[in-house]
Amino acid sequence: MNALDILGLKVNYKKWNKEKQLPLFILNDFVVQKAIINDIECLSLTPKGDLPTLPAFKKQISIIKEIENVPIFLQLDAISSFRRQNLLENKIPFILKDKIVYLPFMATYLTNAQYEDKNVEKISLATQLLFTWVLYQNANKYYVSDAVKSLGFSNMTLTRSYRQLSTTQLFEEHKDGRKIFLTTNLSKVDLFNKMRPYLQSPFYTQGYILKKEITKDMIPAGEFAFSQYTYINPPNLKTYAIEKKHSKNIKLQRECYSYDEQVELQIWKYNPLLFSQNRKNIDDISLILSLLGNEDERLDIEIENLLKKIFKETF
Repeated sequence: MNALDILGLKVNYKKWNKEKQLPLFILNDFVVQKAIINDIECLSLTPKGDLPTLPAFKKQISIIKEIENVPIFLQLDAISSFRRQNLLENKIPFILKDKIVYLPFMATYLTNAQYEDKNVEKISLATQLLFTWVLYQNANKYYVSDAVKSLGFSNMTLTRSYRQLSTTQLFEEHKDGRKIFLTTNLSKVDLFNKMRPYLQSPFYTQGYILKKEITKDMIPAGEFAFSQYTYINPPNLKTYAIEKKHSKNIKLQRECYSYDEQVELQIWKYNPLLFSQNRKNIDDISLILSLLGNEDERLDIEIENLLKKIFKETF
């Protein structure tokens, strides 16, 4: 009996109908299939040769998830003990010839399926911007009308946003005459951490451009910017961010082939400097939000440390 049978898991494979959307360098590295594991839709990646480096593989996963955001696992015939340990330490799911099955996402599905909260969804971008605004206020009462000047929302958008914040049950809604304000009994750090399941990435997509194509509208971002505030070492590849409306003439490359000639570019849904005090650097909260999708323990530790540093005066 193989490991899948012991765990009570049944896997069915079929052709993935979005394969043509993948860049060529991923198709050269992997056979991508749709996999159904106990009614859970996933994607299976079978290497055509040697596995790419871990940073490159993580980038490939992020590109695939932009096309279809489902769990992804490696289907392996053989692997060295070093590489197997590397996958385990980085929480990368894999199945090794049905002998070793490491699918941490299935544990979550199997354990929590009966308790799943159908109401937990990503908040809208406008709501997330209102939440970010709240985090920067040194107050106990958050009058939503005061956010209009900073965010430029219409009354309808503002109403929808504060009501969506209220549905998380982390805020309470009050009235002061005709003015509406929100309160919370949580510290800012706890509030941020409890809101994490609802938060979305501030950027639409990412790719690569040549260094000579960097413009004044591009702001240092990602781990490149984060390393300036923390003990994280600067990455080999620099990252920049630009607002979507300024990216019309930019042609992103999907493959990174040179740390010396290229930089990573994130296309943001809003102005990366919206909450910036000096109008030169991305604010700390937006920067943290842009890193939340990274499954990296060292980043999580530094994010938590930075949150405590940001809010030390306010709780």
